[in-house]
Amino acid sequence: MSERCEIVGRFLAAFWDSRWEELMGYLADGAVYVDPLLPEPVRGKEAIRDVLAYCHEWGSYRGEITTVFGEGAFVAAELRIRGSVKKPPEGMSEAVVGRSFDFLEADVFEFDESDRIVRETIYADALTLMHQLGEPF
Repeated sequence: MSERCEIVGRFLAAFWDSRWEELMGYLADGAVYVDPLLPEPVRGKEAIRDVLAYCHEWGSYRGEITTVFGEGAFVAAELRIRGSVKKPPEGMSEAVVGRSFDFLEADVFEFDESDRIVRETIYADALTLMHQLGEPF
């Protein structure tokens, strides 16, 4: 496994364990986080940390890396995300509280020459997630 694949593993473990200072150490200053479900990309380490921390406010979950591979500046990780809703995420009803979820996600990471993450793009199976939560998509 490449060093960058190992960095992705450590970055994701820091995210899942809410170790925000460690997570920030893996990001370049001008890093970008892209989630097609967000209205626009999130720019900057602090803003990315805030978005990722928000995920832990509404959900209690754990991820598992099922596959990770990369070459050059890019690493891709296939993930399985399992958990439950603690409070409704923005735009969802109270009915989702306590519901469990189990969905797949693929994340693509781009690195700079200093092995810092400059871009993370996530592709979550939002249709499955919304179905499991009983919310319209």
